[in-house]
Amino acid sequence: MERGNNKYRLLYGIVLTAAISFLAFTLSKAPVWPFTIEGGRHPLGLVILSILIGLAVGNSIRLPEFFDPGIKASVTKLLPLGVILLGARLDFGDLLSVGITGILLSACEVVFALSLFFYLTKKFRLGRNQGLLLGVGTAICGGTAIVAVAPIIKAKDNEVIIGVATVTLLGLIGMLIMPVIGAVFNLDARSFGIWTGLTIHQTPQVIAAGFAHSPEAGETATIIKLARVCLLAPVAFLIGLYCQRSERTSNSARLTLWQYFGMIPIFVLGFLAMAFARTFGFLPEVHLPWPESNPIDFSLQSASVTGAKVCLAMAMAGVGLETHLAALRKTSLKPFLTAAAGTLLIAILGLAAAILVQ
Repeated sequence: MERGNNKYRLLYGIVLTAAISFLAFTLSKAPVWPFTIEGGRHPLGLVILSILIGLAVGNSIRLPEFFDPGIKASVTKLLPLGVILLGARLDFGDLLSVGITGILLSACEVVFALSLFFYLTKKFRLGRNQGLLLGVGTAICGGTAIVAVAPIIKAKDNEVIIGVATVTLLGLIGMLIMPVIGAVFNLDARSFGIWTGLTIHQTPQVIAAGFAHSPEAGETATIIKLARVCLLAPVAFLIGLYCQRSERTSNSARLTLWQYFGMIPIFVLGFLAMAFARTFGFLPEVHLPWPESNPIDFSLQSASVTGAKVCLAMAMAGVGLETHLAALRKTSLKPFLTAAAGTLLIAILGLAAAILVQ
């Protein structure tokens, strides 16, 4: 009886995120003055509208606790599924050059960001653990990287909370202003996707900002971001070696090499599998000749893309609902300034790189 009740409670939050994503979908198709663009659609797009509506609801209404399991499930389950299905949009034949460029730029960004934060940690006199958490959060994948690295360096709870809150806030700011800056500099889809994928911290924020520009920019941003995510395992391994050789962290958690590489999220492999399926024609058009009066044409690729949009919109709504601005305001000023300085420099250099490859 208890288990059935838990399953029933799970539906509340899922229905809420579905309702928010449906509202976002309606707004994205409707003319909204003064943001009406050609074709009568809202320029912010589905995913970014979902997260903004979620933010508005989550920070203006105190939701009952029974919504929490479903909201959390929308984020933790639907986001990876949406990213996997998103791979059906990618044809390596069309985006091979972007992928190669993205891998090289992603590797350079991670090395530069970690080196920069090593310097800024000393400059701003932050604790080493706090600096490491902010560095990996900025360089790789935001809160996910922070949570993954925290047990390796024996970070304190408050260091983890400050790190996650800081990179979440900075990523949220970047998600909202980068589409505007991209329009000012007239960046094309490929260049904007590269810049977004290199700069913004968390995968949901990258997806939201990328697709706010165009589907092509969203695909490119996702590729660049996933290239950064893939570097989490080797970076965590090197940080573990560094900490284990340090007297201050001689009791750090000792993980095996297999455990480090096990940090690579499974959705990255799923995304690549779907992309390979699209590239090599394993997602074909299906033609059903019946009924004769109205034969059915069904595309596995289109169905996967539609499923990706639904999953990502609901996940973005959940991210917005879970992001409490009051908690972010409590972030310590020194870590925030350190991370902001590093993020700003990375964004400027990333914009320069995007303009050069345009």
